[in-house]
Amino acid sequence: MNRIKSMSVIKLGTVVVLLMSLGIVANATQAATINKTVCVRGVMLFGVQFWGFNDCAMGAGLVPGPVVEVGVGDTLNLTLSGMMWPQEPAPYSGHTIHMHGADVKTSEDGVPETGGSITGDTYTWTPAAGMEGSYAYHCHQHTVKHLEMGMYASLIVRPKDASGNFLNQINSNSATAFDYVQNYMLSTVDPKYHTAIGDSTVFADYNPTIFLIDGKQGTSTSSPAITLAAAPSKKVALRLIGMHSVNGTFSLGGPSFTVYVRDGRTLSSPMTVSSIDITPGTRYDILFTLPSTSGTMYPRMVYKKLRDNATYATVYGKITY
Repeated sequence: MNRIKSMSVIKLGTVVVLLMSLGIVANATQAATINKTVCVRGVMLFGVQFWGFNDCAMGAGLVPGPVVEVGVGDTLNLTLSGMMWPQEPAPYSGHTIHMHGADVKTSEDGVPETGGSITGDTYTWTPAAGMEGSYAYHCHQHTVKHLEMGMYASLIVRPKDASGNFLNQINSNSATAFDYVQNYMLSTVDPKYHTAIGDSTVFADYNPTIFLIDGKQGTSTSSPAITLAAAPSKKVALRLIGMHSVNGTFSLGGPSFTVYVRDGRTLSSPMTVSSIDITPGTRYDILFTLPSTSGTMYPRMVYKKLRDNATYATVYGKITY
């Protein structure tokens, strides 16, 4: 009896190892638990009042908030603390966290209308294999205002090696390996939203006047919003995360790039393009190789009106190599 049981365990173990080698079963022994707590704090930017997440320091909020990274098979416990936070009057008082794009239970979704707490809570998610890519977390209480107030941040799911270490790849495919990576958090600001409360008619129209990448303005190549010092012939990954409320088109200013992941799911056929339209809430993980001779590249996001797709503004990044 014991011998039969022992043989069964050996066979089962062999099957698990085989499935792991094929990437079908995650290595449970290497899974980690990631505990992260964030608070809400006020901050003035561009002459406008924002509410941003931070690491519960007593200083100002951050726009965007702290980046959270989690590996495939890891368990994330993302806690929102309600200590000393700025908020609206009832019925839109309080805040939540919604992990945008994450496949979670309703109880972990941070939506007040379906039971999400507005006084602080812990939100748990264990991303499975195939969910590598870019997500976001943001407040889902009175979203039309609170998202506009700056309550958003990057949430990144990364592939891991057999020892449980993060891989410098977009997903489990070694073809997505990169030497450099940056988050391009895309957002827009209508200052009138920041002073309106409740069910104000202001929220019936959207007229942004501030356009950002990673919380910074950069409407010229001489003063870009975000910069990267790289090297020739190296591979660069950009995580394009759309928290803007208008249309937009992203490009590198000429060179093509390859899209490997869209909205947290690997494309069955990667797309090589010279530009891509990014609508509100969408995310793309892209990869490109820098030229072999030194130079400068200016990635840019052209923000466009929802009504007629006319250009509002172009915001630039800068890559030197």
